[in-house]
Amino acid sequence: MAEIRGLSPKTAAVVFFLLVPLPMAGVIPWWMTRWQFQPPLFGIDAARWLGALMVVVGATLLISGIAWFAHEGVMPYPPIERLITNGPYAYTRNPMYLGVVLVMSGQGLLFGSRGTLIYGLCWFAGFYVFELTIDDPFIVKHIGKPYEDYLKNVPGWIPRRPRAS
Repeated sequence: MAEIRGLSPKTAAVVFFLLVPLPMAGVIPWWMTRWQFQPPLFGIDAARWLGALMVVVGATLLISGIAWFAHEGVMPYPPIERLITNGPYAYTRNPMYLGVVLVMSGQGLLFGSRGTLIYGLCWFAGFYVFELTIDDPFIVKHIGKPYEDYLKNVPGWIPRRPRAS
């Protein structure tokens, strides 16, 4: 996303949300499913409950990740000016990526849509590869040891409580 000049971090967070994750995790899955229930995937009714839980947890992670950037006074898109290691970023390095993937994949399970589930899983694969091959090396190059330490201490995808310092 090109740098949006002149915006406060809070305004930038709202604009970012409206232009990136909302279309990705809301508009496109709606277009795919029209939010109409189909027979449950794999014939398992409990998959719907799992999907609903994934949507709620994912939306919470996504919004908290974006809001935390605004709270810290940092734009939620590259180039990130400084390392954020508190708030949701103390539990996982990727709350926005994880959140958006959970929302997309969860909608697939909730609405019984194989296409939407696959759509979410493809985004997960893309984010994972991007993180390993482009994002992490770029941040290590620009921030150095503090980010290397962060990589060692905070998981990329599965949140956990922060380690004691």
